[in-house]
Amino acid sequence: MTLELAPTPTATLIEGGVGCGKTAALVARASELLEGGAAPEDILVLAATPDAARALDARLAEAVGERAGAIEVACARDVALGLLASEEGRAFSGRAGRLVTPVELGFILEDMKVGGLKQRRLREMLKFFYRNETELAGGADDDDGWLIPGEEGDTHALLRAVLHFTGGILEPEASAMAVRFLLASPEALAGAQRPHVLVDDYQMYSRASQHLANLIARDSITVAADPTAVAEVFESYPYGEGVGEFTQANEGCERIVLATSRACPAAARAASRLRTALDAGAAALGDGAAPVALAAPSAPDRAAAASFTALEAADPAAEMDAVADAVQAALEAGADPSSVYVLAFHPAWERRVARALAARGIAAATPVRGRVAAGDYRDLDRCAPARLLTALALIADPADALAWRAWCGFGDYLANSAAFADMRAEGEACGKGLVAMLEEVAATAPEEGFPGTGIGRVLDAYRAGRALIARTQGLEGDELIGALADALDLPAEERERTMQLVGVLTAPAPDSEGAAAPAFPDGAIAAPGDAPALIARARRRMNAPVFENAEGRVRVGDGAHLTGLTPATLVLCGFVNGFFPTRDYFDATVTTPDRQKLVRTADTRRLYAAVGKPTERLAASWFTATGLVEAETLKLDITRVRLRRGEGIATTASSIYLAEIDPAAEPSAPEFPGDPQASGDAAAVTSS
Repeated sequence: MTLELAPTPTATLIEGGVGCGKTAALVARASELLEGGAAPEDILVLAATPDAARALDARLAEAVGERAGAIEVACARDVALGLLASEEGRAFSGRAGRLVTPVELGFILEDMKVGGLKQRRLREMLKFFYRNETELAGGADDDDGWLIPGEEGDTHALLRAVLHFTGGILEPEASAMAVRFLLASPEALAGAQRPHVLVDDYQMYSRASQHLANLIARDSITVAADPTAVAEVFESYPYGEGVGEFTQANEGCERIVLATSRACPAAARAASRLRTALDAGAAALGDGAAPVALAAPSAPDRAAAASFTALEAADPAAEMDAVADAVQAALEAGADPSSVYVLAFHPAWERRVARALAARGIAAATPVRGRVAAGDYRDLDRCAPARLLTALALIADPADALAWRAWCGFGDYLANSAAFADMRAEGEACGKGLVAMLEEVAATAPEEGFPGTGIGRVLDAYRAGRALIARTQGLEGDELIGALADALDLPAEERERTMQLVGVLTAPAPDSEGAAAPAFPDGAIAAPGDAPALIARARRRMNAPVFENAEGRVRVGDGAHLTGLTPATLVLCGFVNGFFPTRDYFDATVTTPDRQKLVRTADTRRLYAAVGKPTERLAASWFTATGLVEAETLKLDITRVRLRRGEGIATTASSIYLAEIDPAAEPSAPEFPGDPQASGDAAAVTSS
């Protein structure tokens, strides 16, 4: 059975389309509570992403002054993990109370493969489990009635066993676990509740996070929502239907409707078009009444055209120049750099735009992401950053089972999963955890170990890890990181890259802990602090990447990091078929017509949530050709191939969604896989 939403004595729903001022109304609500006598400590404000939380915190400070400092602004995930990290929370869950990092997730998935399922089937089944967790439809350890006995039940049991043995918490289960913990412990619930809870972008939370917000709201809850803007930005499986559940659970819920867009004419028109395209399948707002429509721009079409810029370029290099020109023009016109956002539809385009702006002397900020999981942990020479961070975790906490699991799996083709499966089975039989099992093996094994066996490789790694912990006792900051790099015996070129990446991940956040950290000779960034502080920063950046030190800089990022921001100028960069939508959308062998409709709806929602934000100008840039090798590497949709002086040149096209946002274009009809006009499958080859 699914859990019912907990009602709150006073409930308010602020609803409206993108750019209609919902966040401003939420800030005004916080101000009203303070004026009405509420203490700042009584108010909890939840935001959809860490970047949105920072922006909301700044807006509160501007609205209510110094009192904003005592108002807690956080993400639902932070609240959930805080509860699960408590002594009572750890006892309830049987876990360590911390989130699994992208590096550690790879080892958990490797342990799941011992169940024998094919990789694709395993991925599909895990997604099913995760979604059920977020929607509170199942997943509790003592409730497996929602599972089909056999393959499904066995795989879920294996997942639970692996997670209990390693102690980590997966992102999709954090809020669900916190909800069950609070429902099982009235004392913990009473301690966690706040008199007033305010939630922004409610539709972007999972159902479990929505329940968590309602549970901890004691006297009043105010949510701002737009179910059309259901997009996965930080939490898995956002739950748009939760807006209807909110009004149904809270009888007498006050409903505030905002229907006037504050965006520039081009952005308002684009959002209205996209909303219209989604209306047929859009979730109803509130009590089931018709969805609130964005008001059509009152200005004539020429006003929309005047606030829109189309930047068509011959190739990627020309596109970077065009984007830099547009940004420079906005700055020269007096725009605050922080109010300019370049939304890149491919990670490589983030880096290219940042370099193009730097060449013009324009400071840019990109999200600090811990991309260490991209390393191949089966090859010691290709996973040095992940190994160094894992060693740092062991030094911070020698009893960290999840870190030991990763450390003892590096370098083996199967990550020693079979050995850990045997160890897990024995541990379950005798009631011992992973660390205790490792200690027992080390204590009873002969000095020479078990050469050539899986348990032998695990034992060797464990002994090496213990020696490393003993050798680095008392070291901190740069000295500690340098000692770990020495212990890993990295080649000179790999050491420099590793030190740089780890330094970035472990340095204090410039905008929260003082000035930007200085670089030291080999290119790494100074990282003061002991091992627990260093690994805490790294985990935060790996699990919740944000813009750091972005004040006074142009922001360059993806759509997720735009959530919660209201830029004056928004540039959609790399707006080409292949980036958005992906090339698979056009391939009938990969994406069936039914699946394509789902993809198009999800893409349209993501675009809608972004394009309705800019208050002064909306721009879109794309390129029409690039080298064939680069086009294949980037997985672009190729409409034609031609030869130029012996080199293959791929012709590309602007995104199929351009027609929805360009004021001069008519809205496009959906295209289906296999249509020659919508696919590059039948690309022609000519020469010039």
